[in-house]
Amino acid sequence: MKNYSWLIILFFPSITWAQSSLLTIDDAVKMALQNNYAVQIVSNDTVIGKINNNWANAGAVPVVSATANRTIATNNIEQQLQNGTNIKTNGASVNNFNAGLSISWRFFDGMKMFATKKRLEEIEKLGQYNFRKMANETVYDVMAAYYNIIRLKQQANAIKEVITLFSERLKIAEAKFNIGSSSKTDILQAKVDRNEQQSNLLTIENNISNSKTILNNLLARDPATSFETADSFNIHKTIDFAGIQQKTENQNPEILLAQSNLAVLMHTKKEINSQRLPSATLSGNYNFIHNKNAAGFTLLNQSYGPSTGLGISIPIFNGGIVKRQLEVADINIKNQQLLNQQIKNQLQTALTNSYLNYNNGLKLMAMENENMVIVKENNFINLERFKKLSITSIELRQGQVNYTDAQTRLINAMYQTKMAEAEMLLLAGEIAN
Repeated sequence: MKNYSWLIILFFPSITWAQSSLLTIDDAVKMALQNNYAVQIVSNDTVIGKINNNWANAGAVPVVSATANRTIATNNIEQQLQNGTNIKTNGASVNNFNAGLSISWRFFDGMKMFATKKRLEEIEKLGQYNFRKMANETVYDVMAAYYNIIRLKQQANAIKEVITLFSERLKIAEAKFNIGSSSKTDILQAKVDRNEQQSNLLTIENNISNSKTILNNLLARDPATSFETADSFNIHKTIDFAGIQQKTENQNPEILLAQSNLAVLMHTKKEINSQRLPSATLSGNYNFIHNKNAAGFTLLNQSYGPSTGLGISIPIFNGGIVKRQLEVADINIKNQQLLNQQIKNQLQTALTNSYLNYNNGLKLMAMENENMVIVKENNFINLERFKKLSITSIELRQGQVNYTDAQTRLINAMYQTKMAEAEMLLLAGEIAN
């Protein structure tokens, strides 16, 4: 995690955690990047890739080893020598000691070590791209959870307004019933409508609580942690679609992962092809041998000194294994190239749809804002007419239902626009920037 702390600082250089119960979107994103369990796991994986990327794992470093062996034994010896001497000894001791230091370096392996090092470098990049992908997706999930809470809060406020309207309608219906100008049916219907909205309010408040636990989980903190979010969406009214398209092509983590996977396959093919080429190994040894016998023809045998060697291996025939491995490698490379194109096409399709949803959301927002002005005015007029017995309770109820529907459509349009904006940033690979 230490290796990627600079990324978090780069993402949010001037953000400090809120000390109050108010949780801003920037605070939430920073907490998620630092604490989210999935982000931390992928961050640790990047460290593994960095550790494994070295020349030793690529096979370019000499191998040095030391050996030592000590043998002590007691033997019964009986020997008849050619000169007629007979030797017979019981319980003769044997003391042998051997030690050696060896070095072996395959300094040429058909260029395999260089291909392997390149492959390890790409694997390290894969870890970094996976981290970026996880960071971007986590930030998007945080935004989705955060903005959903705002949407629910706005719906709760809208329902509270409607409950106020329905309560006013109930008072008028009760007053009209008391003076005998209307039936009790109007009172009952007004109570039913108000109770329905109160039930809806309880459901939405429960949904807000559930959504907060989801966001707390993404932030890797106690699900019961209390906090408040902002009350409104901060929607950008202009988007540089051409610029986002270019960024999606160049820096989307999925595209970078696909390109790196292709590079790994190409270096793997080079590693396989190296088996067709000769290899050369340079070796060196220093040995010490000390054998001591209490009886026998040789009482002491001791030798020591260095030695060097050069070995060359030339592959001649292995049953066509390398050829078939290369054929499979070519197919894997072709499939990865096709997959790269598929990913690019899918991302551009998703980006286009997000942009269409974004523009449609802006249009809906403008339309529903205009509708809200009309519905509010119409609702005020209907309420006054209802007081003067100019319209029925059914007509008044319909105007209030229209007000509720217009509020819901406006809130959903704002949420749609904000999430489409967030999705475009996700696809461009810069949502965590």
